[in-house]
Amino acid sequence: MDTYYWNKDITLKTADQFREELQAFIQDEKDQLILSLKGVEYINSSGLGVIADAVMQARKQEKELVVADMQDPISEIFEIVKFGSFIHLFVTEEEATQYYIQNEKSKSL
Repeated sequence: MDTYYWNKDITLKTADQFREELQAFIQDEKDQLILSLKGVEYINSSGLGVIADAVMQARKQEKELVVADMQDPISEIFEIVKFGSFIHLFVTEEEATQYYIQNEKSKSL
């Protein structure tokens, strides 16, 4: 399990950097990945696309990327675009960690 921390707003100025860093993170050897958005108060549509693409790329590599630590405005946007229908979203990083721990316990039963 590994966590990538992004704490800047995702705008036209930062979207390319966000994409590059998130793509590098997905190449991590671990298959349980958490994207922490603590500190992000704004995300534009390209940022949403970067996250959706990253989730799909992780799945192609038999990994899972979940999102945690979202501020209220970001949670609302994710709800409006229905990200929860294909991405696991968690209020805190601890909840995301517990999700993975529970999955590991279920696999070992």
